[in-house]
Amino acid sequence: MLTLTNLTKRYGYRQVFRGVNATVQTGRIVAITGRNGAGKSTLLRIIAGLLRPSAGKVLLAPHTSIGLAAPDAPLYRELTVQENLQFFGPEHYFHRSTKDVETALQRFHLKARCDDLAGDLSSGWRARLQLAVATLASPKVLLLDEPAANLDEAGHSLLWEILEEQRHHGIALVATNDAREAARCDEALQL
Repeated sequence: MLTLTNLTKRYGYRQVFRGVNATVQTGRIVAITGRNGAGKSTLLRIIAGLLRPSAGKVLLAPHTSIGLAAPDAPLYRELTVQENLQFFGPEHYFHRSTKDVETALQRFHLKARCDDLAGDLSSGWRARLQLAVATLASPKVLLLDEPAANLDEAGHSLLWEILEEQRHHGIALVATNDAREAARCDEALQL
């Protein structure tokens, strides 16, 4: 379960959002919606622990694993696709084996691109790699920032397959401006 209590974020005098409250139960997919600049990406980064809120709290069970896929999520552009997966999911960190990296390469159709530098990938292939990195550890909380923005039709299908699987062992929050995508989620959090 994830609980957001009175979350507020300001940058100087500019308030991004104020008083965000929500409780998300395991097995739910939540769309985070709102106009551009409403703070959807910022909220995901706060939940991931990458930003501090100006006020309020994020409550998660201790040691909850979190996966984040976003257009500006960290990928090492000078590493290959396979090296990125190995780096972000090394056996000693996420208890992932070489087999898990191979499975991710196959599942996200990245096998033919495994030796390409991440910096040389198109935006669509980078989006697939970000999804592969975010899901490699089978996180309990999956945070996706505009995940379908650069995906082709096959990528969209894979994205929803991943989200349906996430229902069985965790939660997912999907920041989106796409009404059709939001409608497929269980509920929406409007910023």
